[in-house]
Amino acid sequence: MKRRLFSAALIMLLFSLLIDPAYVYAGDNNDAEIYDAEGAWPSGPDISADGAIVIEASSGSILYAKNIYDTFYPASTTKILTTLVALDNSELNEIVTVSYAADNYVSKTSSRMGLVEGEQITMEQALYGIMLESGNEATFAVGEHVGGSIAHFIKMMNYKAQQLGCVNSHFANSHGLHDDDHYTCCYDEALIARCAYQNPDFMKITGTATYAMPETNKNPAKILTNHHWFINKTVKYDFCIGGKTGATTQAGYALVTYAKKDGMTLISVVMHAETWAKVYEDTRILLDYAFDTFNAYKMNELSLAEASFPSMFGEIAQFSENRKAVLESGDGGIVILPDNVSANDNVKNVVYNDELLIGSGRNVIGAITYTLGDRIVGAADIVFNEQSGKMTDAEFNNKWPVFMIPVEVAFQGVDMSTLSLASSAANAGPKSLGDIIDLKAAAPYAIGIGAAVAVVLLGLVGIVISRRRR
Repeated sequence: MKRRLFSAALIMLLFSLLIDPAYVYAGDNNDAEIYDAEGAWPSGPDISADGAIVIEASSGSILYAKNIYDTFYPASTTKILTTLVALDNSELNEIVTVSYAADNYVSKTSSRMGLVEGEQITMEQALYGIMLESGNEATFAVGEHVGGSIAHFIKMMNYKAQQLGCVNSHFANSHGLHDDDHYTCCYDEALIARCAYQNPDFMKITGTATYAMPETNKNPAKILTNHHWFINKTVKYDFCIGGKTGATTQAGYALVTYAKKDGMTLISVVMHAETWAKVYEDTRILLDYAFDTFNAYKMNELSLAEASFPSMFGEIAQFSENRKAVLESGDGGIVILPDNVSANDNVKNVVYNDELLIGSGRNVIGAITYTLGDRIVGAADIVFNEQSGKMTDAEFNNKWPVFMIPVEVAFQGVDMSTLSLASSAANAGPKSLGDIIDLKAAAPYAIGIGAAVAVVLLGLVGIVISRRRR
């Protein structure tokens, strides 16, 4: 009898451990159902290129992925990073003088904007030549001007990529002509393109179809034409607002494209396609798919089972009505969901630092995230604006690109009780959120373990009762 009771208890224990704890957990409406994020998230269309990614520009949500961490040669899509670093470290009216090296150390048969040794142009003109005509000699001249030497400028490019959290990139030149040690991946290219998107000067340049280049000390006036087919109207695609082409024998055909429709801005990166026709076809397929499949929701307009943002902060003393403050979501305050998923399927998590000393102007006082199953679909800083002060230009320009999903590449080991999500992201680099434990998410497992312990105790009680009866 004793052995039978013990065996029964052991079987019950094993059975309880095998039961999905989600079925025995009854939390609030958002936690009662464990959402199958992998099943709910569309896989997207098949394309011919070897690698591709589509992200939503504001939130950084990845909407499509194919071999996004595999390395490819970027060719002239490199020039997005070149232009970004130049914009970060110079003024548009600075005068760039073309050196002998800039004119002669770059292949004369490669794409150029026509600069010659001794020619003087503004930084703005050089950047139009880089992004529209894909001027390789212009990237060399700009690199020397900004970095002091082309070697130092390349170090600046790699440092910028590292700052942005790039995981599989190394840049060996400023133009993208082939070098075995010059490579990137679709994910990193999207990170760089997203950061560039946040620069208004960059977006103005990349979205320009033609630019009137004035006469210089060496050349007559001429027209520069954007090589991107969607922008120069070689191929019709009404939603394109910018992008960059790239092609070498080793890289195949690469294309970065910005597109905007119905209030949602997408960035697509397609790499290692076989032909120009195919890289544009793949890009169109992916952009149309993403626009048709996903919806963008503003965080401050969402109304979920919990109190909606930002009214949840009413209980915090620092944010009482008499302080004349404005509370808002920071950059990236958008949630991206497939059209077959309701906003109510999200789980919202808010972390704030109630020990923060509030000063005048802009204060990042916490972070807000929305998750669908295991996937973070939106994240942003929570910003407290004290109206008695004004945010400085330095504070504004110091904003970090707030968030890019997937989280397994972004934040690891971040103490969310003291740091805002965006600030943590800047410091964490290409890591993961895997070490951050959501207590609500862990609750089902804790309950399951508790149930298992209870079963064991019941079995032991049964054994004791049996002994007494004998």
